[in-house]
Amino acid sequence: MKIKLSPAQVQKLILAPVIQQSIGVLLLPIAELNMVIEQELQNNPLLEVDEDTPDSFQNSWDAEVRQRIEKIYDIPNLPYDEEYSNDETFEERPITREVSLEDQLIQQLHIELSDPLQREIGELIIGDIDEDGYLKTNIDEICKNAGVDDKELVEHILKVIQDFAPKGIASRDLKECLLIQAKNRVNGQNDLVDRIIAECLPELGQKKYSEIAKKLGSLVEEVKNAVKIISSLDPRPARNFRPIGANIYIKPDIFITKDPDHGYQIHVNQEGIHSLRINPLYQRLLQQNNLREHEKEFIREKLKNAIQFIKSVEQRGQTLREIAKFILDKQKPFFKSGPSALIPMTLKDVAVAINRNESTISRAINNKYLDSPQGLYPIKFLFSQGVSTENKDGIVSNRCIKEEIKNLIDAEKKSSPLSDQDIQTHFEQKGMKIARRTISKYRQKLKIYPSYLRKQ
Repeated sequence: MKIKLSPAQVQKLILAPVIQQSIGVLLLPIAELNMVIEQELQNNPLLEVDEDTPDSFQNSWDAEVRQRIEKIYDIPNLPYDEEYSNDETFEERPITREVSLEDQLIQQLHIELSDPLQREIGELIIGDIDEDGYLKTNIDEICKNAGVDDKELVEHILKVIQDFAPKGIASRDLKECLLIQAKNRVNGQNDLVDRIIAECLPELGQKKYSEIAKKLGSLVEEVKNAVKIISSLDPRPARNFRPIGANIYIKPDIFITKDPDHGYQIHVNQEGIHSLRINPLYQRLLQQNNLREHEKEFIREKLKNAIQFIKSVEQRGQTLREIAKFILDKQKPFFKSGPSALIPMTLKDVAVAINRNESTISRAINNKYLDSPQGLYPIKFLFSQGVSTENKDGIVSNRCIKEEIKNLIDAEKKSSPLSDQDIQTHFEQKGMKIARRTISKYRQKLKIYPSYLRKQ
């Protein structure tokens, strides 16, 4: 066997670095773009903020858009007074720190237990609680990690933690979680609640109250009363105890506003996107003859990167503006009446209209949001396939179909809920041929139960 190198010609499609950068910038939502710009300013000495040119966000956006942004970002409208212009006159405010669920549980643990070993075991248990509040490990693994053989001790500490707030925390399964909460809720007074949780959870999930009553030897009315208590319990006890950071919010990339005088207006969010330029000092250095070749090469490379980056940022804004203009022209009924008036629209429709590739449109709208008179929506929400109809409207957006399904089910009689067949018949009467499996698929996407589970 011999190893040898054989040259071969192969054709490959490789994106140039400038195109890769342009695609990368196009993908970024406004918040991430701001960070990339700051990083590029630090990495490239030839790139700088043009202080002489005001930011487009400060310069061209009208008062209505600023007010909308202030409302979204919760920016207080503070009055300015020369008397308080000095920073020293403002009282310092401490930065509040949200206490995590783990910290709350450890605080309760240290109040309840004083033995160092028991505290250590308790902290191991708390550290293995998942985001829903369930214990991810078993007693054997906790004993191994704590270096103890006394399973009864670990079980005792687990019971102590399960009695902390929120009730049912550190449960090992849904049954144990609900039983702990029921014990605290009804104080052991309702034996039927405990028996339903312990013996009939599958039937309870399918609302088979008659089967539960027959299995437990109770009346159906008694079962329904017990179910009301069970429905008030929380199957995810940690859900409401997870702090939400104050900096988690959505920044729209496009604003569409309605002006009584000029109609709908499009504004691409430029908040934090400074006007960029090439540092003139380095441009002059490049023209000097006393520079070494490697120094000139460094400046040329950075100059090329800076120009490409500025073009990429400008191209992103232009692409978003063209997409927004097409969406506004196409979806006027939506901006007037809401989701029920959406018109079918695909990526191909936009790509053909603005002479771009479908993949470019897909990247441009990815993870980006549009703020409009109808509210804040992902831009992808406005894209949908169509369903053919026999009436004069021709084609209806499948999002309109989903909206109508939701409205039909919201208005149904709970004693006789609409089946998928009933909903299909409703659309057929309107001249829309929609398969029953399609109705079922849309209902599941709306997270709506089938009719036999909605019956009350």
